[in-house]
Amino acid sequence: MSDWFVPLRPAGGPVRLVVFPHAGGGPASLTPLVPLLPAGIAPWSVNLPGRQARLAEQPRTDLDGLVDDLAAALVASVPAPYALFGYCSGALLAYLVGRRLGEWGAAPQRLLVGSFAAPDVAPVPRRLHQLPAELFWAQLVAAGGIPAELAGRTDLRPVLEPALRADFALLAGYRHAPGPPLDTPVTVLYGRHDRSVTRGGLLGWRRHSRYRPVLRGLDAAHWLVEEAPDELAAAIAEQFPRPEVPACDSDTA
Repeated sequence: MSDWFVPLRPAGGPVRLVVFPHAGGGPASLTPLVPLLPAGIAPWSVNLPGRQARLAEQPRTDLDGLVDDLAAALVASVPAPYALFGYCSGALLAYLVGRRLGEWGAAPQRLLVGSFAAPDVAPVPRRLHQLPAELFWAQLVAAGGIPAELAGRTDLRPVLEPALRADFALLAGYRHAPGPPLDTPVTVLYGRHDRSVTRGGLLGWRRHSRYRPVLRGLDAAHWLVEEAPDELAAAIAEQFPRPEVPACDSDTA
């Protein structure tokens, strides 16, 4: 099960930050962010089938089964304590995995969500994954559903399309099921220039945690990793204060 999650740099740290990338994304999509995180945070990435190192595998479109498999693999392969960071549509998957972990008594230390509204009000594209290729890409690009640099790589579209369609099929299959709020603090990261997410949608995360959420606006639009990696890394680091070093005892020094 270890191939479901991969560490993104060799250095360890007291906190494992498990990142769920945007639709169609894999571990490599986090390249701008990883070197900017402090040494105390060890970044890991979800490694879904149908992309990058697992390109030959069939992408998953069964949301409930995928959530169970990811939660089980995370407990088995990622050392605790860990926090989850879901980016764009990856925020929904991170939330669902975090909720499942909480049911199993293995709740994450913190849930961070980026550029995504609360799961009970987030707009979900129901039919995008079913559209013919030309219309699929036209609507995806028009809605800003992928980072601009990927949208411009028309030569990569045949490689990217299966994973993108699968991820949007996962979204399309989501129906929010009310449940108890998470016993996990939530940090909501958003771009102050992002027109795709409303203030109400961001504040809605307060309904999904027993703790008052932290809202942190960045000088970016929707794509935080690509547009403001330095600011994003700093905002993430703020959520995990460095442990205090005990004062030296003069009698034993």
